[in-house]
Amino acid sequence: MRRIYGIAAVLLLAGAVCSGCSAGASGTEDPDLVVYNDSTAILGSISVSGEGESQSVSLADGHPLERGESYGFEVDDLGPVWVELWDLDGNQVGRRRVNLGAERVYVTLEEHSRMTVGTTEPWRN
Repeated sequence: MRRIYGIAAVLLLAGAVCSGCSAGASGTEDPDLVVYNDSTAILGSISVSGEGESQSVSLADGHPLERGESYGFEVDDLGPVWVELWDLDGNQVGRRRVNLGAERVYVTLEEHSRMTVGTTEPWRN
């Protein structure tokens, strides 16, 4: 009987851990801005800064943002913001100005530090 409870506990724990991993997304649950990594660069930190606020997340200690993963930000001020991306060594791999409005915005890092902006989920293209 203990063995069954032990197996059940392990399965529940694995399910809880993997439920967050399967989507490859982290950050805010209902973000205004989503950064998506579609490059071979591994992102160690991301910053979003506008006229009225600045946010930054360091991913190097936890889980860096690899290809196919995304991170979402809730931004209070609509309008122009700068999105800056750094690798694990602290080298800037991308910088892009983005205008935030009523729709969620997706910023995608592509190869050679190219960054694109859109309102549709880039992983569905």
